[in-house]
Amino acid sequence: MEPTFSVVIPTFNRAQLLARTVQAFLAQQGVSFELIVVDDGSSDPTPEVLAGFRDPRLRVLRQPNAGLAAARNAGLAQAQGRYVLFNDDDVVPEAGFLRAHLGLHQRYKGAAGVSRTYVPEALGHTPFTRFWRARAEAGVRGKADGAPLGWGGFWFTSLSLPLKLAEAFAPFRGYGWEEHELGWRLWRKGVRPRLVAGARAAHEDRVDLDTMLAKARSMGRVAWEFYRLHPSVQVAFWTGVHPLSRAYKRWAYPWARAESFLKQRDWEQGAGAFAIYRFLLEAAYTQGLLEGQGG
Repeated sequence: MEPTFSVVIPTFNRAQLLARTVQAFLAQQGVSFELIVVDDGSSDPTPEVLAGFRDPRLRVLRQPNAGLAAARNAGLAQAQGRYVLFNDDDVVPEAGFLRAHLGLHQRYKGAAGVSRTYVPEALGHTPFTRFWRARAEAGVRGKADGAPLGWGGFWFTSLSLPLKLAEAFAPFRGYGWEEHELGWRLWRKGVRPRLVAGARAAHEDRVDLDTMLAKARSMGRVAWEFYRLHPSVQVAFWTGVHPLSRAYKRWAYPWARAESFLKQRDWEQGAGAFAIYRFLLEAAYTQGLLEGQGG
């Protein structure tokens, strides 16, 4: 009998986090599912960790390292459920997670369900962690279950949709925009992302400013790949590749000013830290846009 959900988890060298996520999924009750973990060429103890789970619902696929999109696509190709749920290896679901996703799909046919992820308090309270916690949760805070999230709502770490509507991810050459690009295609076909408020999951990724600046810069470069796949005015302004957007960003977020903030970080303890973090991320993204223009 086909499972209700195929949960696809790509992973690369995060054995400890993966173990927690797999264990939390295998503890889900009330919904039939298969758990497909795609090991994208890990060199850490990931294979041993996965071998320690003795559960017929768990299927492990292994491939040479090919990136997040390729790992997700490999899992999707093997999915047999009525719905597929893409979940990052550091997103640990709470009890009732799959039941909440099923409930949304029963109420909203043909929708995509976006999990209610949050940055747990256990990850700490450094100035940047507090900023990132507020930023990551701002888009869904106060929204009701089933609330529409708009075309930008496809930026996800955990999302479900009917398997018959699922499509492969574009293999971009770097971090960023993969979910948005898939979401853009789905949106144009009438698939709308909705919040699954009862599907709570802890996003256990430990972030820091330097890592997120590198990711923002990569997103700026990858924005061009997104635009070349979908060369429209909407995508140009959304990603910032439009000449008017780039001109504004170069003026508003000069990298020279960003470098001055990064050289001396005593401002991180001040009241204006969040505003400076936002500026730095925008400046890094702008640098990526300028670098990716000729790619």
